Amino acid sequence: MQVPEARSTRAPKLPAEERRHQIIDAAVPIFARKGYAAAGTVEIAQAAGVSEPTIYRYFESKQELYIAAMRRNAEEVMVNWERIASENENPLNALLTLGQWYMMTLKERPELLSLRFRSVTDSADPAVLDEARELYLQILGFTEGLFVKAKEQGFLAPTTETRTMAWLFMAVGSLMDQINLLGLQEELLPRDLVSIGNVLLEGRR
Repeated sequence: MQVPEARSTRAPKLPAEERRHQIIDAAVPIFARKGYAAAGTVEIAQAAGVSEPTIYRYFESKQELYIAAMRRNAEEVMVNWERIASENENPLNALLTLGQWYMMTLKERPELLSLRFRSVTDSADPAVLDEARELYLQILGFTEGLFVKAKEQGFLAPTTETRTMAWLFMAVGSLMDQINLLGLQEELLPRDLVSIGNVLLEGRR
């Protein structure tokens, strides 16, 4: 009698970069739900469909994987913000659309907010906090760049302080974060966001 061959439980072989992305994709919701300290690489490996040692072939430590997940979050924001900016000739319209996109994304993908929030509040790891600061400054710089363009194109008064405007824009983003963390999404409607944006941009000509 011929004995059937045992099926392999190993994950299908993938190119290194694709496997790395697969592991990060699996890690994001787990880190978002449990935080840096409580999330385990065994659980992440199971979610990715790989063995735990496989994770350490692509990432030297859980810290490195966590930072990679943070960067994935920031990259998703920046790719979409750059797309929106390229589709709007008026930088102020782009900024309003960025806010609307962010609001909808928080509703549809709350793990993006949860992971970013945890990276700031849930870790005493200096490398993680340094990365969180750098990613925040990246978004701030992009926002200020749009205000600078708006000022150069005459959409804002010549005396407008673009750095101040960028910080106010980020403050509105923090308000949206708080609304989502508190489960008050129904209290801040899209029309409210547009009204807030118009108040913020009263420096326009």
